[in-house]
Amino acid sequence: MYFCIRNSEKTSLSYIINMEILLNVIGVVLGFFLILRGADTMVDGSSDLARKFRISEAVIGLTVVAFGTSLPEFVVSFFSALRGSGDMSVGNIMGSNIFNALVILGASAFIATVTVPRRALLVDIPLSLLAAVVLSLLCFDTVLHGLPVNILSRWDALLLLVFMGLFIYYNYLLTKRGKKQLKVEEVDRPTWRILLAIVVGIVLLVVGGNVLINSASSIALELGVSEAIIGLTILAAGTSAPELATSIMAARKSKIDMAIGNVVGSNVFNVFFVLGSCGLVRPIVVTDIKPLDVVMFVGGPLLLWSFSALFHRINRLMGAVMVMVYVVYLAMLVRSAIA
Repeated sequence: MYFCIRNSEKTSLSYIINMEILLNVIGVVLGFFLILRGADTMVDGSSDLARKFRISEAVIGLTVVAFGTSLPEFVVSFFSALRGSGDMSVGNIMGSNIFNALVILGASAFIATVTVPRRALLVDIPLSLLAAVVLSLLCFDTVLHGLPVNILSRWDALLLLVFMGLFIYYNYLLTKRGKKQLKVEEVDRPTWRILLAIVVGIVLLVVGGNVLINSASSIALELGVSEAIIGLTILAAGTSAPELATSIMAARKSKIDMAIGNVVGSNVFNVFFVLGSCGLVRPIVVTDIKPLDVVMFVGGPLLLWSFSALFHRINRLMGAVMVMVYVVYLAMLVRSAIA
């Protein structure tokens, strides 16, 4: 009788666990669906907004779209920082930026060759690289300065927000210049419907991103993975899903400037705005980020910049190389987690 009861309890527990996993898988699928719909809606609305107000699609991608698709990173990193999970907060941003630079533009190149505009080569991509270098210098004290702990202090966070302000001012100047250079194009939709489409797109992206993140994190936690690994992989991929969907949709619609601007702008927002805001509210202590993660964090945008400088475009072969670099890095993370 005792063994029967014990077996019955084990069966019930196994059933509950399986149901939780099933619900989380459904959540992942639902999250991806909402993200794809939100990305499609946002790209259309942002494109109409750009044409109606004579603002270049690159600027829209660097600002409105980049900020909207960075909201999942902000939500995850902010609440992770508040509860003292610095590894998850910083790991989410680092992993997301690595994913953006390598996987998103690499995948976009499979759809259409990404021609890199001169301004993106000289200004936008270097800004993304600068964001990675600045965060590495400020945050990873044990690797770079030999200190006993890594910490992003409030002064560090304030400096990041100063860089964010300069980035916004730079885009303001681009907007003024773009109005003089671009011709007026007729847009059938009224302004309020365009803005509503952008807002609906952002809401779908954020809701879908949160559903995806929560479901995927629950599955990952069942495996006993560290917070740093979760942030660098599951959360990074989950919070980058809006950027992935937006850039792929933009590439399919031949809006290459928006695809590049979305990725570069999101990377800048993630470091300067998201971690700047999080660190200003509460200093972020990082304990489990490895030197390999720092190398990939800086190396991702550096590889993107190298391809852009040498060839002025990213074709399928280069996109495949970028994706493979990420796959190798992911395999090394998984191996370290299992070991």
